[in-house]
Amino acid sequence: MPEAKTHADKVRYLTLTSLAHFINDGTTFFIPIIMDYISLEKNVSPLWITALLTVFYLTSTLLSTVIGRLADRSGRPGTLISVGLSLLSVGLLGFYFAVKDFHGLPQLLLAAFFSATTGLGSAFYHPLGASILQFSFGDGGKGRALGVNGAMGSLGRTLYPGLFFVLAAFFTKPGTFAFFGVVGLAAAAVILTGFRDEARGVNRAHDTRAGNIRATLTRGIILLAIIGFLRSIATQGVISWVPIYFTHVRGLGFNSSLGVPLTLMYAAGIVGQVAYGFMVERFEKRWVLASAFLGSAITLLGFLFGDAYVSIASLFGFGFFTFSGFPLFLSLASDYAPRESSSSANAIVWGVGISGGGVLAPIIPTILSAGNYALLGEAFLWLAAMNIIITLLLPLLPKPQRHGKVNMFG
Repeated sequence: MPEAKTHADKVRYLTLTSLAHFINDGTTFFIPIIMDYISLEKNVSPLWITALLTVFYLTSTLLSTVIGRLADRSGRPGTLISVGLSLLSVGLLGFYFAVKDFHGLPQLLLAAFFSATTGLGSAFYHPLGASILQFSFGDGGKGRALGVNGAMGSLGRTLYPGLFFVLAAFFTKPGTFAFFGVVGLAAAAVILTGFRDEARGVNRAHDTRAGNIRATLTRGIILLAIIGFLRSIATQGVISWVPIYFTHVRGLGFNSSLGVPLTLMYAAGIVGQVAYGFMVERFEKRWVLASAFLGSAITLLGFLFGDAYVSIASLFGFGFFTFSGFPLFLSLASDYAPRESSSSANAIVWGVGISGGGVLAPIIPTILSAGNYALLGEAFLWLAAMNIIITLLLPLLPKPQRHGKVNMFG
């Protein structure tokens, strides 16, 4: 595990993990877009789309704790982040060949295989990147470091939709999947080079406590994972289907018009991540978490029922409150788990909890809408109510640590 000893080390680790977060979240943005493309251009039913999304999220969840333990025991989370980005990129290249050269059942089976590949790749970054920052910045600065880093993930989600539709004019839509796959592989090489000194860092493999699941499963970690699981259903259920909602319900079509609202929603996360990164260091973290939950619910209602101006403002608000999980959940995770098992704790909260909820997230709107695209709005309404209900669970969390202000790089 890399341990930052100087100002330059902290800047380097924050820069490398921020680049990785940018590519990781920008790349995973393509999964709902690819599903939208397949549903529209290939005339695929909601049940098949649900199956492909479920494969993506389930693969990520099943392997997250294994990856977390491997990072804790090997002390090389940066190298593993590079592996994850490579798998995500190979998945995008695979989707390109699947939609370009195959049709019918073979195409759908290949899409399922590459959904699993991208799901595996997506399991790496969040627990490992958070662990590097928690370990490097310590208790006083981790909230802000996670917030700045999380903002770069939101920036990736923000820029990729617009870039996708611009580049599609030159490469075609499937060709753009391949283009960003190549970009991801290049970024993975940069990350691998930047963490080449990990072997000279703290060797956690000789610490018998590293990756010990029993020691990691504290009451706080278990409850936080359960809350993250429910929260993910309530929010990822909207995010997974919102491109299709715009295409089929609001009639935007699969073109550059679709990129505008998606960019707006994701852009809000840039501000939200930084804001919540600062708030978790200044206020009681459970109250901060409650504000994000309730904010997501209220703004989703505004998006569904407001006029054109209220709806667009509410979509921005939904992105602000919803894309705050990285600094919120993982700042709390480091308060509830032993330092030597930080990656494992993050993997349980993010990989099992939040990503596990993501497995069910695409299924729930399908059930609530009875497999009818036209009824997705009604499904979103129930998910807004769920955000409100799970807020009542937050007082069950143990009271977290609270630290005073310190310089992020000091």
